[in-house]
Parts: sequence; C-alpha cells; structure tokens
Amino acid sequence: MSLRCDLSDTISGWPVIAHLWARVPPNDIDRIAQTLLTLPEIRMCAAITGTDNLLIVLWLRSLADSQRLETKLAERYPTLTLTERAIVMRTTKRMGHILDSHGRTTHTIPVNPWAELP
Repeated sequence: MSLRCDLSDTISGWPVIAHLWARVPPNDIDRIAQTLLTLPEIRMCAAITGTDNLLIVLWLRSLADSQRLETKLAERYPTLTLTERAIVMRTTKRMGHILDSHGRTTHTIPVNPWAELP
C-alpha cells in the first residue's frame, strides 16, 4: 500500500505542466531516470516503448523555467536527447477526480482497474 497526496497545480506554486519525450541509450535509462526523480520539477518519469524511450512530466513555476530546466538536463545528461515538448493547457481529470478551472476536485469517477471493457 502507498499513500498518494495530490494537490491543485494552479494553487501549488507550480502552475505550468509540461511533458518531455526523450531518447536515452538503453544502458543509461535506469540511472538517468533515478537521478531525474530527485529534481523537484519532475512529477513523473517513465520508460516507454518506441524511438522515444523516456517520458518526463514536469511541474514548473513559470513557462520560462521550461528552457532553464532543458538547459540543466542537457548539461547534466549528455546522453539524453529531448525530442518533443508539450505544455499542458489544462488538466480536467486526475486519478478519477474531475477538476475545475483551478485544479480542484468537483466530483470523482472511481477508477476500477478490474472493470471489464465494453
């Protein structure tokens, strides 16, 4: 069992959400992913399949922080190549919670991973 505590990104002081896709040599992916998770901006880091093999989700204090963090990543991880970037305009649902324009829960739709698909 693990405890998960989530909060509104817009009132957290980290209102900008960005997704980065990257390519990392297979022999570096575990080491890089583990050290990425120590950075406060990193919300999630996951190995994925395909040409781009790493997905990084960021919470940033400002849009300008995106470029600052990319520069930091390039300096710290020379074998990591960022291939795509996206800024999330608005999150409407997170972990079964429907969110308002401020990122606060309005109601929930329970997540049932064992439910049969239609």
